[in-house]
Amino acid sequence: MPLELHEQSATLTGVINVDDIEPLVAWLRTATKPRINLRNCNHLHTGVVQALLLFRPRVSAPPTDTFLAAWVLPQLVGSGGPPEPPRMDS
Repeated sequence: MPLELHEQSATLTGVINVDDIEPLVAWLRTATKPRINLRNCNHLHTGVVQALLLFRPRVSAPPTDTFLAAWVLPQLVGSGGPPEPPRMDS
């Protein structure tokens, strides 16, 4: 089971695909201080990433997957603002 949803915590395991977006968003809407465990997650559908960026749950366990750890996790725990545009040096 890729999603384990509890009162204030969720564990995302393996491949989290498009079918998991709706239950995850419903949970994020109702949890007052949501925490997510990404330790055993190795793929997040872009819609799931968008939901996590919107609701900004606390990450209780970072992913061990190198791509998620390097590229997705910093966005989830960052300031939440848009990235800086590239500089055009003349």
